[in-house]
Amino acid sequence: TPVSKADIEYFSGLGVSVVHSEEPLEARYNVDALGKYHGNAQVALFPTTTLQVSDILAYCNQRRIGVVTQGGNSGVCGGAIAHRGEVILSLRDMNKVRDMDVISGVLVAESGCVLEDLDNYAQKQGYTVPVDLGARKKCMIGGNVSTNAGGLRYLRYGSMHGSVLGLEVVLPDGQILDSLFTLKKDASGYDIKQLFIGAEGTLGVVTAVAISLAPKPRASQLAVLGLQDFSKIQRAFVLARQYLGEIVSAFEFWEKRCNELTVEYESVDSLLSNSHEFYVLIETRGSCLRHDMEKLDTFLECLQGEKLIDESRVVRDAEDMDKTWLFRSQMAHAHSKSGHMHVYDFSLPSKHQYELLLAVKSHLEQAGLYGKPGLPVSDVTIFGHVGDDNIHLQVIAREFGGVVEETMEPWVYEWVGSHGGSVAAEHGLGSHKGQFLKYSKSP
Repeated sequence: TPVSKADIEYFSGLGVSVVHSEEPLEARYNVDALGKYHGNAQVALFPTTTLQVSDILAYCNQRRIGVVTQGGNSGVCGGAIAHRGEVILSLRDMNKVRDMDVISGVLVAESGCVLEDLDNYAQKQGYTVPVDLGARKKCMIGGNVSTNAGGLRYLRYGSMHGSVLGLEVVLPDGQILDSLFTLKKDASGYDIKQLFIGAEGTLGVVTAVAISLAPKPRASQLAVLGLQDFSKIQRAFVLARQYLGEIVSAFEFWEKRCNELTVEYESVDSLLSNSHEFYVLIETRGSCLRHDMEKLDTFLECLQGEKLIDESRVVRDAEDMDKTWLFRSQMAHAHSKSGHMHVYDFSLPSKHQYELLLAVKSHLEQAGLYGKPGLPVSDVTIFGHVGDDNIHLQVIAREFGGVVEETMEPWVYEWVGSHGGSVAAEHGLGSHKGQFLKYSKSP
């Protein structure tokens, strides 16, 4: 149902900030992070309380007005875009920390808290938020929960399903479901909150989160490796788990072209002196630097002994570690600057990950779209999180959609499904990928 003047008056009467126009609202409300998905919302609402969210959803449910929930709008699957003129329910003004238990390390925050701000708050108390993403300056904790965000340290801290202790959710009819439990043990029946983690707002709007924090590490260090073969990355990961054990917190990889694009489009220096076919970034987090240094040095000696690496660099200075992580975090942005980035987010068994890159390149070459200057596709790259089998595939084209998307889809989803993978690892389904879910899950 279209939004009427009377509807606007009702929303305003709730004390909710309202932005509305006769034309589609500006791009920050109607365009996704990559510029691929465009909506046509004319109304955006900005509640500050859970009760206001309840009143809005109850009213819209009764009036049959469509609603799309929006946080930081940092997603890349179009899930926060109003494609059919729905009302945007923005949670950006619900950004308070409600409680912090410094003994148990449990934080209760509203959904509009920006991830980086929340982590800065937690660190002042001696803790850190267990999820960390490249979009940390923009994404919000409610969206992280609703998409079951994985991120850079999934290897160490696991998924939101394990970190979230409780949720406050407003159901589509306006009913408030209060399961904002803050204790770590509860065997009193169904764990209802799990239904909303990763549901992308389809079952209700998450308004507050109780999350178990991790202790802020007393010692951190990074190692950057240069390798010439993907199989050597796999072997290095096996050895990392054996030699670094409990202190390894991240194990990232990217290939040569990713490195070149980041250097070119972000105007930064490469992390290593020489060029390599593959790069690996390993992070350790522990409580004793001397102990962790010994572990890392022994691990690197083992890699060298097995001739797995051609170059390595250890980073222990805090400022240099920030710069190193920034390089990795800028990678997707660099790709988007180089052209129109079709991004694919898969879980895939390690043995098939590099095979995927070769298969995609071959498929596009056979279609006459890639492999020579001037063709529609300029680059095909992969990078990802080795520790959780999450791989990001980028196809850089002249434009979104068109012959490139028609050639890639559903072919790439079928390929991933036939090799035991998932069509959505951490970005969610959004408005686009639901049609491909059948390739990795039974109907």
